[in-house]
Amino acid sequence: MIVLQGSEAAYAFVEQTLPMLLEEKIDVAVYYIASVELFDMLSEEEQEKIFPEEIARVAMGITGFTLPTLYRWIQSSAGRKHSLYPFKKGHFLGSGKAESVIEEAGLNGEGQFKAILGYLKEKNKKATLTY
Repeated sequence: MIVLQGSEAAYAFVEQTLPMLLEEKIDVAVYYIASVELFDMLSEEEQEKIFPEEIARVAMGITGFTLPTLYRWIQSSAGRKHSLYPFKKGHFLGSGKAESVIEEAGLNGEGQFKAILGYLKEKNKKATLTY
């Protein structure tokens, strides 16, 4: 399960990451968070139908915002560890063209693809160890 938050993360996912996932025949469920405020206006029943709590326990996130903005959507330590956000590498990003800044953050298609593969690998390893 992947949660996308922010247009730059979603754009890179659709344009670059998704074709890579499809080519490798990797099937993941993807949720796009367009507006927390609009989601909060829904009834609890509608919210649970759209984004069940179980999803938050198994998802990783990709955002152009800070990691804490994902806490509602990503509730496992493994999901948070593998989530992508601009300050993940512990420093402010350089300036320049948007594409180069997004690449530096690892939010470009290749960076997203690698992060998703890493998360799936860890999840599958844990699943294999479970009896």
